[in-house]
Amino acid sequence: MVDVQFIRENPERMRSIINSGRGNPEKANIDLWLKLDKERTLLVQQRDALNTKKNELANLGKSGATSDDIRKKGQELKQESQKIEESLTRIEKEWQEILAWMPNIPHQDMPEGKGEDDNLIIRAWDPANGYVENFNEVRVKDSVNPFPARSMHWDKEDLKAKHHLEIGEALELIDNNQGAKVSGSRFTYIVGDLALMQYAIQQLLFSKLLSMGFKQIIPPLLVREVALFGTSHFPEQVDQVYKIDNTYLEDSSKPLYLVGSSEPSNFSYFIDKTLSAETLPIKLFAYTSCFRSEAGSWGRDTKGIKRLHQFDKIEMNVVCNPEESDKIFDELLSVNEWLLQELRLPYHLVLKCTGDAGYMASSKQIDPEVWLPGQKEFMEVMTDTNTTDYQARRLNIKFKDETGAKKYVHTVNDTGVAMGRMLIAIIDNYQQADGTIKVPEALRKFMGKDYIGK
Repeated sequence: MVDVQFIRENPERMRSIINSGRGNPEKANIDLWLKLDKERTLLVQQRDALNTKKNELANLGKSGATSDDIRKKGQELKQESQKIEESLTRIEKEWQEILAWMPNIPHQDMPEGKGEDDNLIIRAWDPANGYVENFNEVRVKDSVNPFPARSMHWDKEDLKAKHHLEIGEALELIDNNQGAKVSGSRFTYIVGDLALMQYAIQQLLFSKLLSMGFKQIIPPLLVREVALFGTSHFPEQVDQVYKIDNTYLEDSSKPLYLVGSSEPSNFSYFIDKTLSAETLPIKLFAYTSCFRSEAGSWGRDTKGIKRLHQFDKIEMNVVCNPEESDKIFDELLSVNEWLLQELRLPYHLVLKCTGDAGYMASSKQIDPEVWLPGQKEFMEVMTDTNTTDYQARRLNIKFKDETGAKKYVHTVNDTGVAMGRMLIAIIDNYQQADGTIKVPEALRKFMGKDYIGK
């Protein structure tokens, strides 16, 4: 959450941030929150003053002084204290509900904008020529695609590109029909060499992350609300998360939810902890299945495996000193670019604007998008996000600096690879005229073959 002192001292700045698209002005009602904050502060002061008086009366009792007046005064203070506590509980509930909808402070690099057209493309990379020369940062709405119409990996100039699902079904690699019979729409089976390719991508990225000092973690995929609220997926994205009927669990009073990313589990590993500065940064990565309802996107991307209810991701999560979070953000982005370049896939980097920057915790976000020449579109395959101290405040994760003072850490998260989408990108860019798929050179040592389908 946002530092409440920042809101108190900068109400107009906070209002501007909310109105720039980073928040919901109705739910993040800054004027009502400020009013409640003043009432809350006054009630806290009154409660503290009453507690002082109650302590004074208690000390009189300990000294042997007794009288009906003292007892009567004690009862009056108790009743008055109860009224204040009731008012404080009611006001704090509404105060906290509004605070939960206050967005993070945008990073100085985050452009202001209303939606995806106002995002900024900051650079592009072509497997044939490297970084696009003389590339100027440009808004998406003003951009021109710098990539050729055909993939350099296609084997024929006149190749008529096919959709990834058509190729996957023909080679018996993707089976959405059986997935629908077993689980319903937006579920699939990834079979044979395509499943092998997914594990090859996993091994390639695992090797890179381990060489960079990351530690692998296998987290729980069912979490309580505290983990989702703590990482800012609640209350904003509550409609995207599957809630489990946990009637038969040991504690059925606390609901469990399936994660849409291992990020909530990974950062919640540090909940209520105070870390030593010497241990930072702590770099974790996890390879897990993820689950999303995709509410609001029904009817979109229904063909293929682009938008599923269950999918696999490798997530990179770092807890760090506040002074390091910008550097860590760049480091994780470099991992994204390394993988895309290893796979020889054309991509550009999109710096998200205030009106399109994912969830409220985001202070800065860059999405690498791969060019799909067969579909003539860009597709997001990764996301790199600096949430500064927003999640740390909710999860109460601190560290002791060199003076012994406790401060909130920063958290940086990155979808190292969304597997289903990466498979789409490879199929689209590496499809061959005879219907086979050329295996990217970087994956051949893991797969033991050069082509799928031959």
